[in-house]
Amino acid sequence: MSLSRRFALAAAVGLLLGVATQLGQSLLPAGVGQLANSISPWLTVAFFVGAFQVRPRNAAGAGFVALAMALVGYYAMVFVRFGYATVGSTLALWTIGALAGGLVFGPAGYYWRGGTFRARTIAVALLGAAWVAEAGYLALVLQMTEVAVGYAVIGLAVPLLLGRTGRGRIMAWAAMVPAVLLGALGFVAVIAVVG
Repeated sequence: MSLSRRFALAAAVGLLLGVATQLGQSLLPAGVGQLANSISPWLTVAFFVGAFQVRPRNAAGAGFVALAMALVGYYAMVFVRFGYATVGSTLALWTIGALAGGLVFGPAGYYWRGGTFRARTIAVALLGAAWVAEAGYLALVLQMTEVAVGYAVIGLAVPLLLGRTGRGRIMAWAAMVPAVLLGALGFVAVIAVVG
């Protein structure tokens, strides 16, 4: 598949993700509906979009394109359904998270698919850490303990599902600890700037 087709596919996946996210916020039941108001599912999409690229640079671009188009799809649906455009700190927060996330998690997906043992381990740890860090936010900030447990389970299952060896899984779980801490620091920094 050509580079332009890979990027077109990433854009289409992102657009669908944004539309599905916006619709899911009003259609999904409580608890499960939090998936439509979270960054972890978006980062997971960027990860798998990046996994199908042929170079790390292309994976970063594809992750960026996918999440940029997710923003377009989401806010286009807000306008279509409610007749207004969202502006302000919420838009800024999602823009920073989605675009930076695409640039990081796209290449993570690429390295998970075809990198060295160490690169694969770090990639898997990053994806799992995203879910665990969001679980911490859900539990500590939003007081959504049951939903947070679900996110933590997903995050801890990532190495089990995506790791290729027992040693790789154990190393990924260990690498998740500093990754979660870095993610928390990044979140606090973004909130300080945007909020």
